[in-house]
Amino acid sequence: MKSLTKLGAIILPLALLTACANTTEMDALKASVEAAQSTADSALAAARNAQGSADTAQHSANDAESAARSAQGTAESAQSSVDECCAKIDRMFEKAMSK
Repeated sequence: MKSLTKLGAIILPLALLTACANTTEMDALKASVEAAQSTADSALAAARNAQGSADTAQHSANDAESAARSAQGTAESAQSSVDECCAKIDRMFEKAMSK
């Protein structure tokens, strides 16, 4: 019985130290998890911000493409009018030269 008491006196402090070490490790692990979660939240916010910027850029690009197509149509129409005018002037010049 005496040896059992001595063994208990040795094991009890070791068990308490192990429990304290585990609690300390758990606190450290909890802090690491919280830091990782904070970093993940920041990354998610940055990704959402980047997605918003990309969406805005895509919208602007679509608007620019539409404006370019409209300008191309206007330029082609103007070129057609100029070609018709030049042809008319050429006919008038040839008619005047033939007299």
